[in-house]
Amino acid sequence: MKYLICNLKANKKKDELIKYEKELSSINKSSNIELIVCPSTPFLFLFQNENYELGSQDLSKFNEGPYTGENTAEQLSSLNVRYALIGHSERRIYFHEEEETIIEKIKRAYHSHIRPIYFIGETKEEKNNNQTYKTLEKQIAHIINEVPDYKREKMILVYEPVWAIGTGEVPNYDEMSETIMFIKKIVNAYYGLSLPVLYGGSVNETNIEKLSSIQEIDGLILGESSKNVQIIQDIYNIYQKNI
Repeated sequence: MKYLICNLKANKKKDELIKYEKELSSINKSSNIELIVCPSTPFLFLFQNENYELGSQDLSKFNEGPYTGENTAEQLSSLNVRYALIGHSERRIYFHEEEETIIEKIKRAYHSHIRPIYFIGETKEEKNNNQTYKTLEKQIAHIINEVPDYKREKMILVYEPVWAIGTGEVPNYDEMSETIMFIKKIVNAYYGLSLPVLYGGSVNETNIEKLSSIQEIDGLILGESSKNVQIIQDIYNIYQKNI
């Protein structure tokens, strides 16, 4: 199974999303690619169709209670959310999320039968200092060590280098392949797991042909490209052809 995840981020208003969802519901897809859409939380209720799975862009580290403004895993699950993006670099940078918070969010997701999609990736400075592998290994270890053994196999990892987000840049393809293989090797050697590892960071219709040919990648995250359903369809078609 491969994954294609559409992260709409803080884009589109209600009327735009009603049209978007209608177009997404009629997208031509097959059984070998799981299509997941992650709209902004206020509009999750608009996305209730069997043609895709529903994901949340985030969730609260708290359970139900007096936490004004929070969206708990239980609440999201009641809206048929089956996946949640956790640890995205934009949450780390703009909201100063640290590993302790991310760990709690992953635990809450599991408790409510939501599959966590955990993001890892290096900054430009770390890349330039040849610290990519060290950074990734640390990010993996901090999280997996805190997850109960029987739940670890449900996690999805995303390699999304921070310096590639929204820049139009992607890593050298050979380098990307080697990095994905390194992640899988670490996860298998240390924890005996075989987890899906996806790639995110400026994925678009011009580089999908090459990205989809990298067999080590188990799926892709669309950011800017996810705003246009026709682009999603084009990317989906190419992806399906190459897997």
